[in-house]
Amino acid sequence: MKHNQDPFPEFLQNLEQHQMVGDDSQKVLLAVSGGPDSMALLHLFFRWNPSRIGVWHLNHGFRPAAAAEAEMVRRYCQDLGVPVQICCFDVTAFIRQERESKQQGARRIRYQLLEEYARDRGYDRIALGHHADDQAETILMHFLRGSGLSGLKGMLPKRGMYIRPLLTLSKEVLVQYCVHHSIPFAIDESNVETVYLRNKVRHELIPLLEKEYNPGLRQHLLHLSEIVQAEDAELESSAERIAGQYAVVHGQQVVFPRKVFAALSPALQRRVLRRLWALHRGNLRRLEFEHAERWRWLILSGRAFELELPQTWAAGTTNHIYVGEFELQAWESAVLPIPGEVEAGSCVIRAEVFSAKALPPCPDNSEDFALAALAPPLVVRPRQEGDRMVPFGGSSPKKVSRLMVDAHVPRSLRDYLPVVCDQADILWIPEVKRAEKGRLSAATEQVVRLTCGLRQTCR
Repeated sequence: MKHNQDPFPEFLQNLEQHQMVGDDSQKVLLAVSGGPDSMALLHLFFRWNPSRIGVWHLNHGFRPAAAAEAEMVRRYCQDLGVPVQICCFDVTAFIRQERESKQQGARRIRYQLLEEYARDRGYDRIALGHHADDQAETILMHFLRGSGLSGLKGMLPKRGMYIRPLLTLSKEVLVQYCVHHSIPFAIDESNVETVYLRNKVRHELIPLLEKEYNPGLRQHLLHLSEIVQAEDAELESSAERIAGQYAVVHGQQVVFPRKVFAALSPALQRRVLRRLWALHRGNLRRLEFEHAERWRWLILSGRAFELELPQTWAAGTTNHIYVGEFELQAWESAVLPIPGEVEAGSCVIRAEVFSAKALPPCPDNSEDFALAALAPPLVVRPRQEGDRMVPFGGSSPKKVSRLMVDAHVPRSLRDYLPVVCDQADILWIPEVKRAEKGRLSAATEQVVRLTCGLRQTCR
């Protein structure tokens, strides 16, 4: 847009295009620092609907001018008749206590206090004053740090409670808007200090790239953001659907079918791993690209594995991927009806009966047994000390612990796998071995098919 144009129509278009505010009952809390971007945000929202807005300002006490800026915001809101809350908080003491960097600590407590106030006062949205220049800087910073699509999309116009209706407007336009409407604003002198990465990108890198390589860099970065946001949303939606369909949460563990994972494209594999991590941890913190790629390649190797990840573990067996704490979850022995099914931790063991003459092909993670050779009722239980079984093709019993070692079952999972028994013997340990007992023969008339699957409603 041209600099002499009124940004209000574009502001309204952004609100509508991204459905930032719903019906007339929704209220918007504006985070106003006192800079030209947030003061322009306040005036634009005032023109939109003064009865549905309120203002929140944090006086963090970092700079001598902080008190004067808070007073400027208060007076301007008073002139407009807009309710305002000035929050004073000793951010320096908080940072010292939490041992965080100045920028990281200030940002975290600012958002925490802002959300608490918004929820306490019944606001439905929180509006932030990030503009097009901020977006360009954010994308470049993420690129320099080695981000994927999630970083290159930049800041989203709408995410949860937060809305950013100024992302298509440059700072120059917003400053001119403030001047034209005699809106007071403050300049944060720390924004020119190049000790911070964002300021170096803003004052050094972007001007250099625009001068030497592409004068339209900022606009191209905004176009990149729009393209990536659309593609990222499509991939994220697919990953969410796949994780929702197949992932099982049981206590501190998340389980996912290995074959399903292997059939996905690399892009979706990475997304699904992030989803599994988030299901386990509640967020994506500390899952770096190197961790996820190592994890992904171990899964695709087809081998059993254990992998130490930040503050947790991942493991893989023949059929499943696991992430989380692998202590034995509280599940008790249960009788398995024939036919019928029973839950065992995150698994479901199912028994079906077929005529040997009409036996369908045996799928993965299933085993067929001659019904006449079994001693019902069947029981599904955890592994016990001293367990032995005669493995398929063998003639003498072997320790279950040795069979698990031979099958490369990760140590952390050995007490987690279900054991299926009849009244005399162990018949099957999914992911490990089936027994010789119950082998089908020409004389077999009825077949019991045992299948181990993941619970579908364990969230």
